Amino acid sequence: MTNQDKAYKYIKNQIISGKYQPGHVFSENQLSIRLNMSRTPIREAFKKLENDCLIERDRQETKVTEVDSEELKENYELRSMMEGYALNKSFEKLDHDRLDDFESKFRSALDEKNWQKYLKCDEQFHHYLTESDDKATLQKELDLLQSQTNRMRYAIRDDQRCMKSSVKEILAIIAAVREDNREKAIKKLRSHIESVYAWESSYLEQHV
Repeated sequence: MTNQDKAYKYIKNQIISGKYQPGHVFSENQLSIRLNMSRTPIREAFKKLENDCLIERDRQETKVTEVDSEELKENYELRSMMEGYALNKSFEKLDHDRLDDFESKFRSALDEKNWQKYLKCDEQFHHYLTESDDKATLQKELDLLQSQTNRMRYAIRDDQRCMKSSVKEILAIIAAVREDNREKAIKKLRSHIESVYAWESSYLEQHV
């Protein structure tokens, strides 16, 4: 992994996890010291993050973008549409043993009330449902949308009702796949995405 990739991954994870809040102003010097690298790869990483719409730059400063309610709505609408399409294409390739493993991990995260564990599993689950060798471009776009929406999910991490509701919805998706009911699985997936958006939208209305 190049220094540019390391810097990109580190900064992106800090933004998505909420450690770098919207409006946070970056110091190239501090990042250079923390990551033990020159400023050049950090600047290159900033360019990629700007393309991801996670940061914004001008001549004076580089900072984390604010969460815009309309953009959030649009991103979730796109996720619902695109993930449903991708699941339809990959449905026949889904492995039931792999789904059993996901179910076990989701139940474990819920029992432990471990939001970090849940969100990591959720990211992997959505990626698994929609991945396919012939949809590289679509997967790239979905990964980007997920990055943009997941930083709001960390904002609601203290609300156990959200995780409980989400896990219930995910288990319903898994059950539909086990039943070999493609239409039902897609419907449940889209409903789950819409439900998560509703939680985040409500949080924005109350805190922004």
